[in-house]
Amino acid sequence: MKIRLFFILFFYIIALSAQDKLVLFFDFNQDIINEKSQQDFCKWLEHSKGKEILKIQGYCDSIDSNSYNKELSFRRANNVLALLEFNKVPLSKKLELYGLGEDFEQLKNQSDNRKVLVYYQDKISINKKTDNENLVFEKDQVKEVPVNETKNNISLIEKVNNAKIGDLIKLENLNFYFNSERIITESEPILSDLLQVLKMNPQLKIYIYGHICCNENPNDVKLSYRRSKFVFDYLIRNGIATSRLGHRGFGSSRPIYALPEKNEAERIANRRVEILVVKK
Repeated sequence: MKIRLFFILFFYIIALSAQDKLVLFFDFNQDIINEKSQQDFCKWLEHSKGKEILKIQGYCDSIDSNSYNKELSFRRANNVLALLEFNKVPLSKKLELYGLGEDFEQLKNQSDNRKVLVYYQDKISINKKTDNENLVFEKDQVKEVPVNETKNNISLIEKVNNAKIGDLIKLENLNFYFNSERIITESEPILSDLLQVLKMNPQLKIYIYGHICCNENPNDVKLSYRRSKFVFDYLIRNGIATSRLGHRGFGSSRPIYALPEKNEAERIANRRVEILVVKK
């Protein structure tokens, strides 16, 4: 029994020593890696063959509220996950994704705190077994992101990758305040995902289509137009060229379910934002 425990500990130490990390930095209040880190990521990507991602941790500086920084750090971690997924970097089946916010020992230089740490390891190290038992890594004492918080992120990338010119893609869970073009806080990562997809696909050109529910006047397009423009403006502010984008509001003229809707599920389905793939 002691010999068995010795070998488990021995291979556990080897696995930890083989683990490495990639550090990616962000500009103030941004959830997309900065230009320098984009270059660093591309260099790392050239040598990423045979690597598998184990853990992604997002961090923030101490500016703004703790709750906002926690949410921003989750977005940063999610966007790095999207970047890895887009570039087909293998992910561990037990991938851990965290947002620590500002809850760590802050460095004096605030820019050094705006980061994501990506822990990775050679597949051969991960697949080592001792007495038919997989090595188990201890988790940090921080809140883990539920699986469903990253699901939409990955599915948007998959949809764009698989889309053909002329395909419509719904931005799942992009929700707005009642009778407003302002998105709810929980939907902000969806816009970040779309921005990441456009940045990683420089040839991609899209039109943004807004739709509403409940209004049986098909000519009333004002709210749907403002919502499509909100998405359009967000992308422009974050560096996407206007030549790659267009937007339009259709009101309730293109419902998924006939008006008047029978229930809330049908109303939710009808009030949506879609992107049309114009060029890839």
